[in-house]
Parts: sequence; structure tokens; C-alpha cells
Amino acid sequence: MPVHRRAAELTVDVINARRDGLLDHVWAAELITRDPLPVQHRRRVEEVDVNDLEHTMRRLADELHPVFTAPDAGTAAIRLNEVLATVVVQVSVSINEAWAPHLHFDAHHDGLAERLRVNCLVSIATVLADQSGAMRLGECAGEGCRHVFVDFSRSGHQLFCSRRCATRTHVSAHRRRLAIR
Repeated sequence: MPVHRRAAELTVDVINARRDGLLDHVWAAELITRDPLPVQHRRRVEEVDVNDLEHTMRRLADELHPVFTAPDAGTAAIRLNEVLATVVVQVSVSINEAWAPHLHFDAHHDGLAERLRVNCLVSIATVLADQSGAMRLGECAGEGCRHVFVDFSRSGHQLFCSRRCATRTHVSAHRRRLAIR
């Protein structure tokens, strides 16, 4: 099953915002207007309960951070399965002219916050179930960086959350080696 990349990327954004102390009411309110969100919603911004969205995104970050920092895929799966056991989800197939056939994973209620949470959880489960067996969830190896990432590379050997972190770490190591000479 293909990964819902937007949901996986949103999950990373949520966890990293929480780790950086940025996941607050303002962040949640801005999330509503993000385009595109991994779920369709037809509500006006003022109709979305921003307090519920903030709380649910904090919950998602707290639930999934241990999955990303697990030492191996088996441990990550155990941690994720504990979270998935709490989810009530309705799965449906959508086939229409505007999109290729795809699956919908929705919570049994209508709220945007829980629908986002469920779609993020399913996307991370899909990443973890990668057929290559590679652990594609991780925490940045950059010095002083604790951001998480989803590895979408072909090799499945990503170590850093961004090129910037990789460059900063490699330049720092190079400078340390020069200082020793």
C-alpha cells in the first residue's frame, strides 16, 4: 500500500513543532489553513475547534515520538500497535474522476482533529510496514538536533532531518579534525 506522504510529512511537522515548543493555539489555527491537508474538510476555519485540534495534535506528537525514536523496526511496531489499538476507524475506497483510486481512513466522528490524527497514524503504520524492511522513521543524527523524519530515500539510510543538519554536522566534524592537526 502506498504511503500517504502528506500525512506522514504532517506527522513529522507535528512532532517537531511539539519538540520545539511551537505547537500552541496559534500553530493549530495556522494548521487549519495549510494547503493541502491530508484530509478533505469543508468547514470554514471559524467552525473548527482550534482547542481540540491543538490538544489532539499534542496527543499525536506524544504518541508517535517514541515510535520514531525506537531502536529498531520491531520496537517501533510494538509502540505503534499500542496506539493503533485505541483507534476506531472506518475504511472506505474512493474512486472518482478527480483522483486515482485510494483509501480513506476516518474516525467514526466528524471532527477534523481526530480525522487528521487517524490519517497520520495510518500513514506512519504504512511507512513502518515498508516491504524493504528498512526502518524509515528516525531521529536526526545532527549535533544538537532532535527532529524526527520519515526517510523517503531509495536507500532507506537517511540519518539527518535535512540537508542543512547534515552539512552543519559534517562541517563541524571537519573543523574539529583540522583543529587537532
